[in-house]
Amino acid sequence: MRFRASLAALALSSVALAAAPAGTLAQDKPAAPAAPAAPAESWEKIDDDEGIAVFRREVPGSPVIAFKGVGVINAPIARVVAVVVDTPRTTEWMDSTAEARVVRHVGPLEKIVYTHITTPPIVMKDRDFVTRAKAEIDGAKKRFVVRVQSVSDPGAPPTSYVRGEIHHSSFILTSIDNGKKTQVVTEIHADPKGSVAKWVVNMFQKNWPHNTIKNLRKQVAKPDIKDAPELRAMLAEQGL
Repeated sequence: MRFRASLAALALSSVALAAAPAGTLAQDKPAAPAAPAAPAESWEKIDDDEGIAVFRREVPGSPVIAFKGVGVINAPIARVVAVVVDTPRTTEWMDSTAEARVVRHVGPLEKIVYTHITTPPIVMKDRDFVTRAKAEIDGAKKRFVVRVQSVSDPGAPPTSYVRGEIHHSSFILTSIDNGKKTQVVTEIHADPKGSVAKWVVNMFQKNWPHNTIKNLRKQVAKPDIKDAPELRAMLAEQGL
């Protein structure tokens, strides 16, 4: 269903993180202090198909459920990162993404992203999201990590749709098998807002981890995918 695809697209569009010259931090609004999080429930495995395991967990105080997917991609980490950071090509592998663009760069591994997701008009109004995506490279663990969260930003366009919220989303890419393969662990806890019943949101969001990793596998395998030079150099400096 298009609604299911739309939820996968919102998560992935938000984490597309391109290496770029550092922007100015002066435009940032001071971040509000995070409220202490209640202890989360443990992950419950709900599916394992095509080498992709899917998990769910309740989040105290939230009507929407968090989901996680774990799988392996047969490509080096630099190639998988190249797909994740290539914002202009995100529409090739993110279903229902009408627009995904950088609002502004905050630093070499951080930016503000605007995403517009199409949905069937008979079901619900289109959604859009404004998120901060920040990455880090952990050479000791051979990881490239991206964390995403909804923010307010003065450069973001006013919404003509319904503005959803990503409470938390992340991608953890780990180099394995002597650098030949990459393990992907992706999580999302998101609320598309609006009048859609939360049980409907939960029912369809449970499929996005599997679809996300499956789509990444297909995109990475395309012959015209090229590594991002700046990020490749950063990864190499960390032994990846």
